Amino acid sequence: MRIDDHLDVVGDRVAIGIQLIGVSRLSTHPVPLLPGCLITVAGQGPKDSNGAGKSSFIAALTLLHGDEQWRLASGARESADLLFSAEIAAQEREYASADHGYVIGVFADREAEDPGPSALTVWLRISRDTPHVLVRWADGLHVPVGASEADREREADTLWAALPPRAGRRDYNARDLSRVLFGEHIRCVSFLSTSVRPSATANLLAQPLNELKPDRIFSAVAALTGLDHEIADEQRHRNTEHAELEKAADAERKLVEWEEQAHHIESAIARREQARDLAVTARDRWRSRAAVLVARAADELEAIEDDLERIAADDGAHRERLAAIAEELHVLGDDVALRDRLRRAEESFSAVDSDHQALRDRRRALTGSLERLGREADELEATARDADGRSEAVASEEQDAAAAVRTAAIGARAIAASALAAAQTAVRVAESGDDVAAAQLTALRDAGIAATALVDAVTITESQRAVREPLLWPYREAVVVGPGELEAATAALAGLPGSIVVADLAALLARLEDGAAVEGAAVTSGGVTVVGGFAAPTTGRAARIERARASVADARTALDEASAQLADADRRLAVAERRVVAARAAVTASSRRERIRAHRRELDEVAAREDALAPRLTAARHEYDLARLAETGRQQQAEALLGTRRRVEDGREELRVERDRLETRRRIVDLDALLKEWGGTVEAAQNHLADLSDDEQLFDSDDWWRAAESVLASILALCFRAGDPVPAQITALGEERGAPGRGQADRQKQTFGALLAAVRDHLTLKAHEDAHQRARLADERVEKRRARDAAALGHEEAAKAAAAVRASLARAITARLTAVGAKFDDLDRAYGGYGAGLRFVEPEPPADPTKRWNWEVTPVWRRAEGNPMVAYDRRGNTAQMDEKAVKLVCAAALASGTGRPLLLVLDELGRNLGKQHRREAVALFERIGADSGITVVGALQDDMERYAIDACGEYVKLRRTSDAMAYNQAPVIHGFDSRAARVALLGEWLSGSYSGELLEV
Repeated sequence: MRIDDHLDVVGDRVAIGIQLIGVSRLSTHPVPLLPGCLITVAGQGPKDSNGAGKSSFIAALTLLHGDEQWRLASGARESADLLFSAEIAAQEREYASADHGYVIGVFADREAEDPGPSALTVWLRISRDTPHVLVRWADGLHVPVGASEADREREADTLWAALPPRAGRRDYNARDLSRVLFGEHIRCVSFLSTSVRPSATANLLAQPLNELKPDRIFSAVAALTGLDHEIADEQRHRNTEHAELEKAADAERKLVEWEEQAHHIESAIARREQARDLAVTARDRWRSRAAVLVARAADELEAIEDDLERIAADDGAHRERLAAIAEELHVLGDDVALRDRLRRAEESFSAVDSDHQALRDRRRALTGSLERLGREADELEATARDADGRSEAVASEEQDAAAAVRTAAIGARAIAASALAAAQTAVRVAESGDDVAAAQLTALRDAGIAATALVDAVTITESQRAVREPLLWPYREAVVVGPGELEAATAALAGLPGSIVVADLAALLARLEDGAAVEGAAVTSGGVTVVGGFAAPTTGRAARIERARASVADARTALDEASAQLADADRRLAVAERRVVAARAAVTASSRRERIRAHRRELDEVAAREDALAPRLTAARHEYDLARLAETGRQQQAEALLGTRRRVEDGREELRVERDRLETRRRIVDLDALLKEWGGTVEAAQNHLADLSDDEQLFDSDDWWRAAESVLASILALCFRAGDPVPAQITALGEERGAPGRGQADRQKQTFGALLAAVRDHLTLKAHEDAHQRARLADERVEKRRARDAAALGHEEAAKAAAAVRASLARAITARLTAVGAKFDDLDRAYGGYGAGLRFVEPEPPADPTKRWNWEVTPVWRRAEGNPMVAYDRRGNTAQMDEKAVKLVCAAALASGTGRPLLLVLDELGRNLGKQHRREAVALFERIGADSGITVVGALQDDMERYAIDACGEYVKLRRTSDAMAYNQAPVIHGFDSRAARVALLGEWLSGSYSGELLEV
């Protein structure tokens, strides 16, 4: 079935309801849509209006109406983002993501009271897999109904399966959606600032109009009027033109590259022709070298014969001289008596000299030892003075006595230090009050009972001490408590037997003093006598503290005395130890002096022996010198004759070497081989050289070789360039000639002929190939130039086509912008303004084919009647700026229409408007929509809801009150004023049951 069989299925019908299945978190309840008015879509999410699904709702509405910003021609892949995602909804544990869903739209005649007869239900099946969008439809109302969301979802799959495919055995997809449902008519324009729909277009209502640049305003108007598709088509033609230009440039470049390659090939052919001519020159120069070698070899052989005769004569003279030297050496002979005399004199001198050297070494050793022993003896004697004449035994006894005194002093100091520490502790205890009845006072404090030691509670004057101190002495560990706390104190001290508790101190003192008798220092009371006469007071804390501090002072004095005695003992012990060391040093010094006397006696003996040996040593040295001089004279004469003989023999060796060299050279100079290479006789070679020019006759063989080598190098350079293939034989010869090291020049000369022959063979083989190459290059040159001309023609045609499209688009843009400007003027005048319009100038298309041909549009309007038009970006009234933006959007929407009902979808309606202008701007949308037949759908944020609810025709509120809810609750839908009944009717009709079988279309 062809697509033309189903074209413009919806026709003049308008959308009166939409139902979404598996789309975002939206509920599956049908939502009635009232055409020709402003429909506001609000939201109630868990915290505010965000998260209720407003953007998904209006995005699905634009997809249903074939909004091209979904990139329908590319399959609308982004439509799968509308489906419910458990991950985004934070419901992974309870729900699975939807793999497909449905956008169901109900269309009917706008003026029909009863929508049933004209109703058409359009189903869009959205899938995460390809194809992403499929289209089916049926006459009448065919929407899923049910008591719950799950029931409606299950019924949706059943109803879709029952709907027949409309393209034969397959369904129409996203590429067919707009044309099949709406033909060539634009039914929807939108401004969506949302991530659900991929295309991002400048929104004239998302920010103040004067903050937008003219090119952004044109982009928005182009999107509203459909011009963006034509601009994209122009860009595609510009891309084609650019591609054809690149093809033409590529063909030209390829031709240039081929010409360069052909030039290289033709140059190589020309070079080989030139090389063939040079090969003859190289051969002639190499032959001249052969002639020079023949002539020079003949001359060299003649000179060699003369030199050999001279060498033979010189060698005979050298043989005669050697015979005379041998006779003289025989006469001189070998004197055995002289050698025996030298040996005996040397042995005698060595024996005497050895004894003399041993005496000298012993004398040095004794002298060094005497110096060392003398220093040690002096040091020891200086140390021995500290002994003051004491022997080592006496000094040791004094040391032991001093050590014993020091040990006793250490013990006495330790005792004094311990006593001081105890006295200091007693002071701290007395100051804290814990020196008397400490355990009892602690127990009473823990029980919360106030108590005081009796000795601290009694104050005794100096006159009372003699009586009261003896009387109170038995009670020094007693405690005093209040009269009412005796029983509690007794209970608290139950764990401390022997404790004494006094509740009435005055009664105790009175009882003790009653009948007390004093006899001297003793006091008797109740039959108990206590001896008094205490040196210090025994009662009162101050007295005890003072007594303890006095004990500390006494202990410190004792410690100082013990420390002084210990220091004195340390000094005495140090003196005793020094005297022991000094006594021992005196003994050692005496031993050193004895060894010094022994060494001096031995030194005198060694000196006497050395003096006695001196005459013998002098006589032995004199005899040894005489014998050595006699032997040296005889050896010098013999060595002189031997030197002469070596020089003569060296001369003979030099003659032999020269003779061998000449004979070797005679063998090397292979005249026969040179004559063979020359190809003639010696006389012919000499004649050839005589026929050369005067300058060439001066050339030797190396000159001719270098001349021939330079020609050969030119030939090789002409035949072979870098990267050219080289025959194996030429490569091998070249490597042999180019190997570094000694003999390189000889290798080059030896291989010259073979290399020249190999190059000539190569040039001969290449002659036929060069002729074929010339013919082939001529044919290819014709083909390459023909391809270049064809590419240039293709670019010319593409450029003409692009220019034609550009001119047509310029006319279309001009006409469309003129129409928008006229609509803008009509709306402005009709709704309280003084006239408005658009200013624009056709710009040059961009050179870069990847950039859009973007125009610049400047909205203008009159600020007062009769005044000239003023540009939009001039500072002015904010409310007026917002009003003009609304009118411009409506004007662009109306200008894009083709006579069919139009849907204008706006996201975040009035987001940028001030509070005082929002109600007026929303009311203006309502009025223009009602008057022009435009259905305006706008999504609201929280702060816009209270301004729009009184000015719109229909109010839809999407609800989801908790993040724990996977899907929305049923939406709240209201119609206002005269539209309320129509909205209610459509809502009941869309949610009611239906009967009858699906009709085939």
